[in-house]
Amino acid sequence: MKKALILHAYTNKPDENWYPWLKMELEKRGYEVWVPLLPTMDGPKPDMRPMLEMILKRQFVEKDTVVIGHSLGALLALRLAEQVSFKTGVVLAGWDINDLDPRDEYFWLNNLDHALIRRNVPEWIVPISDNDPYISFYMTERMAERLGGKVIKMGMKGHFCTDDGVTEVREILEFV
Repeated sequence: MKKALILHAYTNKPDENWYPWLKMELEKRGYEVWVPLLPTMDGPKPDMRPMLEMILKRQFVEKDTVVIGHSLGALLALRLAEQVSFKTGVVLAGWDINDLDPRDEYFWLNNLDHALIRRNVPEWIVPISDNDPYISFYMTERMAERLGGKVIKMGMKGHFCTDDGVTEVREILEFV
């Protein structure tokens, strides 16, 4: 069975933004979809270690799995790709360099290993918004280059949140 893992953003929950819509669309296409509530993602300093531990313990991610990450969930998808192989990574509003934000320090215990990430995950899809207030177009485009990923220019989508008017991201369906 095809599988998809959706990793939500900081302070978000699995039933917010476009996550329920995407889960339903992927299930219609025959995917088993897991949208976990990520531990510590709602606290003042999210910690990737218990998140990764939970994901790895469940043994959901396999070589044919698609992993979709949003914002800090995108960074979590990259960290997951350092540890396991999967088919495709889709990262929205993501970044791959230490932004020195103290809230994110537990995601930056070391720099990302881009070579390992590319070996473990052969395909990266990187939707980019023109007006994300947190992640610049340039930063996301450079991340896509380092991942060997395909950039999808999405126009004015903000940070890909409901508050930005984004309740669906249909373009993801073209690549899974």
